[in-house]
Amino acid sequence: MKTIAIWGSTGVIGTKAFKIAMDSGYKISALIGNKNHRLLIEQAKLARPEYVGVADKNAYEIVKDILLADEIEVVTANEFENLAQLDVTCSVMAIAGHASLHPTFSCIGHAQRLAIASKEAIISGGKLLQNLAKKQNTELIPIDSEHNSILQCLLGENKTSIKELILTASGGAFADLDELELQNVTWKDALKHPNWNMGIKNTIDSATLFNKALELIEASYLFDCDIAKIKAVIHPNSIIHAIVKFIDNSYKSLMSFPDMKLPISYALNYPNRNECDLPELNFEQIGNLNFKKPKEWQKRNIDLAYQAMKEKKVIAFNIANELAVLQFIKGKLQFNEIYKYIVNILAHSQKENVNSFEDIQTIVQSIKREEE
Repeated sequence: MKTIAIWGSTGVIGTKAFKIAMDSGYKISALIGNKNHRLLIEQAKLARPEYVGVADKNAYEIVKDILLADEIEVVTANEFENLAQLDVTCSVMAIAGHASLHPTFSCIGHAQRLAIASKEAIISGGKLLQNLAKKQNTELIPIDSEHNSILQCLLGENKTSIKELILTASGGAFADLDELELQNVTWKDALKHPNWNMGIKNTIDSATLFNKALELIEASYLFDCDIAKIKAVIHPNSIIHAIVKFIDNSYKSLMSFPDMKLPISYALNYPNRNECDLPELNFEQIGNLNFKKPKEWQKRNIDLAYQAMKEKKVIAFNIANELAVLQFIKGKLQFNEIYKYIVNILAHSQKENVNSFEDIQTIVQSIKREEE
């Protein structure tokens, strides 16, 4: 029996992972959510896991009372460490932001596979996370559509044959706007993504293109590739998710309708494929697959990834972006000020020397304290 724990089961990624896991024959061992107690209860009654974890205190009391008769153990955030150490076939990490960092590290060695959508954990975890997963025999499979596509394109290929990794970007809600036109846009405007249905932070990151900057770093760690060999291109169709260029100047790409069902299904069933209820591509209807260079303000944001890697400040870059998004949502930053906010944090951050999980936490907490 394949077993699975889903972290962030009530979010955009988590709800899709829940359905795919049920359809793929997994026995759900644990569901972990936050405030959406109604959906969490609905999922628990359907899947009947051994454990349900609830981060929000008020939601915990509601979930605990309702699931009491179902003999499902409901635990608070204080006991999440125990849930992370459940021996399961697969753990899905779909918690946004640095809240995913601790459970990600804790799952290593207990989950045979970690299907991970939380780019923040991969980036801040860096080589430490990669090495620990390898040592503890936990397989890391990315759920991000770009990295999942690269994984598929590289199957059967020799790493030394890679010339370049190319990540595509839709351009987000403001793809066609110049910098001067962005002065008065709001965070709600940023959520009007033309192609993808994602969580709030990821959708705002898509509008700023900082999601692509973070994904460059993520790809560098996941595929042990020099970031200088990784670039981004704007692809408004969101049909091609990534491209691998080889030393003979041939290219491989993965194409599909833009929906996270595909990378989630592949991550859960890897290296096999299951049927997925995505629409088929009608190439005659699509007509053209378009590509274009990022606008100057987009390129400037993306290029911070190269700077952060060069200066060894990727954790600072990661947490600075997360803080900037929060400030933007609160109305304390304008859209065009996000870049300067992140640059300022990078300028005042120290070169990072990470040898343990505690080192990562120290860096994160230090930056947060300075920004309070």
